[in-house]
Amino acid sequence: IDLSSTHPEKTRKLAQLLQDNCTMDWVDAPVSGGVAGATNGSLAIMAGGSEKSVQIARDVLKPLYSQLTHMGAVGSGQVTKVCNQMIVSCNVLVIAEMIALAEKSGVDSSKIADALAGGFADSKPLQIIAPEMANSNFTPVKWRVKTLLKDLNMATDLASTQSTATPMSALAAQLMQLHGSHVFLEHDPATLIKLYNDKK
Repeated sequence: IDLSSTHPEKTRKLAQLLQDNCTMDWVDAPVSGGVAGATNGSLAIMAGGSEKSVQIARDVLKPLYSQLTHMGAVGSGQVTKVCNQMIVSCNVLVIAEMIALAEKSGVDSSKIADALAGGFADSKPLQIIAPEMANSNFTPVKWRVKTLLKDLNMATDLASTQSTATPMSALAAQLMQLHGSHVFLEHDPATLIKLYNDKK
């Protein structure tokens, strides 16, 4: 059972090697929810593999998740995680733009998350990261810019192999790369607000 976020093609190759050399099944089971989700047993897990193997994974991983969805054959879990990260990454970048715009327009950006709670624009990233951006609160580091960049690059590579377009994710990858080039790769994505304002 592989809980990491890995390129779907690499996952399929590893699964085939495991089957050929050990006659064992592989389940790719990347997660969403972070350390807090694992600690609280509230992770969302996207699983790829045979029905039988995924059922075993359900039992083994039960303390970690509130939702485990069987997405299809081996590699399907990783594709779904890429989709998750496309949404999260683009969301975080738009939140940074929005916070900067609100501030420059004279709005108290620290109230944005509460003001939008429950509406169509609400999301977990908004509730977590918007207050951090508004208050320039970048520690402790809960996740890293380099992780989102890795996943966005994976998304654009996967899109290329499938002959489909992902222009929003490609632009997000460029912005993440730009931010990372300013020594923010190891920093929390809340620091993306620095792309749009001059807060220290």
